[in-house]
Order: sequence, then C-alpha cells, then structure tokens
Amino acid sequence: DSTLNALANQKRRSILHELSLHPATVRHLAVSNALSLPAIHKHIRILEKSNLIVRKKSGRTNFVALNSNTL
Repeated sequence: DSTLNALANQKRRSILHELSLHPATVRHLAVSNALSLPAIHKHIRILEKSNLIVRKKSGRTNFVALNSNTL
C-alpha cells in the first residue's frame, strides 16, 4: 500500500524518474521540480518510507538515490 501511495503522486513519480537517471541533492530535486524545501522533504520522506529511495547526508548536504535493494 505504501508503495502504491508513493507512486500515486505525479511529483513523486517525477522525482523517481530523475533519480533513475542519476543521484541528486535534495536542493537540486526541489529546484528541478519547482518545489519548496519543506515540500520536497515531505515527498522524500514518503518515498523513503516506501523503500524506493535512500538518503545519505554529507555535512549539510543530503544526497538522494534510488534504493537498489528494492529493484
């Protein structure tokens, strides 16, 4: 159910498509999808809970990539 819920939103599908091409920073995803940082974080949390993506923090920068364990 959580995976289908995550995929039901167009913005989250757009984020997944972009991550299928290359990992990205949260800020880059926000800019490329015309979202505020709080909004992109909401979408990323939903995708993380569905195990579709993983987030790694390096300093103050958050990097996001597709979760290869679920593919």
